[in-house]
Amino acid sequence: MKIIIEPSLESTPVKKWAPFALGFRPFFLLAGWFAILLMTTSLGGFVTGIWHYNYFDLSLWHAHEMLFGFAVAVIAGFLLTAVRNWTGIPTPSGWPLALLVLLWLIPRLVSAIPMVPELFALLDLLFLPILAVVIFLNLKKAKQSRNYPVPALLLLLAASNAAIHLDLLGHVEGLITPMLHLAVLTTVAIVVLIAGRVLPFFIAKTTGGQTDSIRIVELLALPSVLLFAAINLLLPYPLLIAVAAIAVAGLHGLRMQRWYRPGIWQEPMLWILYLGYGWLVAGFLLYATALLLDIALGHALHGWTIGTVSMLTLGMMARVALGHSGRVIRALPWMTAAFALMVVAALVRVLLPMFNVQWLEIAVLISGSCWIAAFLVFAVRYSMLLLRPRLDGKEG
Repeated sequence: MKIIIEPSLESTPVKKWAPFALGFRPFFLLAGWFAILLMTTSLGGFVTGIWHYNYFDLSLWHAHEMLFGFAVAVIAGFLLTAVRNWTGIPTPSGWPLALLVLLWLIPRLVSAIPMVPELFALLDLLFLPILAVVIFLNLKKAKQSRNYPVPALLLLLAASNAAIHLDLLGHVEGLITPMLHLAVLTTVAIVVLIAGRVLPFFIAKTTGGQTDSIRIVELLALPSVLLFAAINLLLPYPLLIAVAAIAVAGLHGLRMQRWYRPGIWQEPMLWILYLGYGWLVAGFLLYATALLLDIALGHALHGWTIGTVSMLTLGMMARVALGHSGRVIRALPWMTAAFALMVVAALVRVLLPMFNVQWLEIAVLISGSCWIAAFLVFAVRYSMLLLRPRLDGKEG
């Protein structure tokens, strides 16, 4: 006798969508598309001179949203995913995660709407402290005090944003530029912390050879950037700041050298991260050069924001999204081209104006176009991947 077992009508249906299953999904998705909007709007404003002035003027909006919009979204997506792995304790998913996403998204959407300036400032200041608390509570519950620098850096980033708003609201003066520099360096410090955790592991796993880190270098990596940020903010002596920048560049150059394996260049998902860290070193050298030769600090700042932050975020989003969706970690079609475009974006934006200041406009256009193309490739290739469940049926 043949027994036929029919599937139960009450069986749990297979999920088709999982946009809020884990932090990397909504934040990487929004970061990719927002990167395109950010640079397209910025280029349009720079070229035409047309800008719908609201809370920010164009240049400040571009700088602010690069840091507190785009970069913070990627950082949030990574940390909400990584902290779950570090602690074994779930981070927000579902509706709590959706509410966190809204806290990030609302200021991006309403900045162009006429409203009470103080209300906009409050909306923009909510996300980072709440994210820091969420991360801290997980770390405290897991008794991982060694990871407390993570929420501390988020609060430092929030403090720099608060100071910018206080200046814009007329409560203080002269804080916008130093606080933007502090925000850039704080973001660099977050990169230093995260890269130290994951890059040696990625290199060893991909190349089959263990990295050879020096303990004292690893211990000083994060403090060196924070000490430089403090010197740069509190001690306005160009020679001292330049010497400090060279020292930090040397320390992180040594860190890179100890991580180096020739096999890095055979894997696009790896060399984009390594080159991004290389721009961190270059940024400090450019900062020292700018101070010593009395040239614009913007070369160094764009070395960090386009070279370090943009390369590493693009590479990390591409890698983390594959790994945490149950896929093989291998560059998807066109992603190698996207990585190459980001390399070109950094080189052109930093180097062309250094050779000839009159090339600044064409450098901005070429660099911005490469940036847009790179993130367009990411957004097209990864949007459905980020929206759909893991291939292996696991949570996340």
